[in-house]
Amino acid sequence: MSMKELLKNLSEACGASGFEYSVQNVIKKELEGHVSSLTSDSMGNLIAVKGEGDLSLMVAAHMDELGLIVKHIDDKGFIRFAKLGGVPDHVLLGKRVRIHTSKGMVEGVIGCKAIHVMKEDERKQLVTYDKMFIDIGAHSLNEAQALGVKVGDPITIYMDMFELGGDLVCGKAFDDRAGCAVLIELLRRIEDPPFKLYGVFTVQEEVGLKGATVSAFALNPTVGVAVDTTIAADHPGAQDHEAPVKLGKGPVILVADGRRDSLSGGLIANAKVREWLVNAAERASIPYQLEVLEGGTTDATAIHLSQRGIPAGVLSIPSRYTHSFSEVVSLNDLENCVKLLVEAVKIGLPSL
Repeated sequence: MSMKELLKNLSEACGASGFEYSVQNVIKKELEGHVSSLTSDSMGNLIAVKGEGDLSLMVAAHMDELGLIVKHIDDKGFIRFAKLGGVPDHVLLGKRVRIHTSKGMVEGVIGCKAIHVMKEDERKQLVTYDKMFIDIGAHSLNEAQALGVKVGDPITIYMDMFELGGDLVCGKAFDDRAGCAVLIELLRRIEDPPFKLYGVFTVQEEVGLKGATVSAFALNPTVGVAVDTTIAADHPGAQDHEAPVKLGKGPVILVADGRRDSLSGGLIANAKVREWLVNAAERASIPYQLEVLEGGTTDATAIHLSQRGIPAGVLSIPSRYTHSFSEVVSLNDLENCVKLLVEAVKIGLPSL
């Protein structure tokens, strides 16, 4: 299976935070026969193991995607929702959605009051999510309930992956199904790692790095690496100093990330882990980018604070329009990310 086909299968699977089951099923199928063991923990993290030894590497990629959850159904059958993760309001309006009920999938569309009946001041304002609703075609609360819809049902955005020019593709949930694709390929290609390799597909990253917190504590690896996407702003409206990462220029090795005003709450990547990744890229002649990211973080932040502290780093895939449900990545960047990780494993873990 090609990287494009793998990414498509992962992207189009539905798995909002806390409801990652169908993504798990895709990954299990893809890894069958390629790892020594594949188990799920009580949180829902999927843990693949390959190799053995006293030293260990945990490579984490999160399965969950940004989503919504049913909050209320009114007497006319319209559905109000809450957010699962950092969903920007402006990307929601008009989106097709799928509500995952005990009776099966129910399709709908996110709507709001038409602009024609908005007051003048309303027209100038962003329509916030609390003024939106989901229309499933029901005419009453009873009709909506008969379809299986109830409070607490997860909701995902409907979006098929498609190709753009060159090696670019567009789809939903590349954050972090692109990372999941890279981790699957790493586990497939590495035959006999010189240490114990944990491939951990984590849950609930978008709502607080929860899966990584639990799995890192349980596994207590020697080194941790999160594989995620990062912001590529090589498009109109953004300047290089705001987000200098570019598509097609190779995977991104993190220096530090965190909040915009201070980089607190994030990760200052372990210097030896960072140099280990840089060395792997240069040995294999793989193009790479370095990054200081303001405004976000990854599972590595949870990993490095586990137990007595775990040296950790991040390897990222550049992505345009992150958290928009129409993200754009370069397949070459994904392939180079896999190659970099394969080379890093072959080198062996850094001396800490």
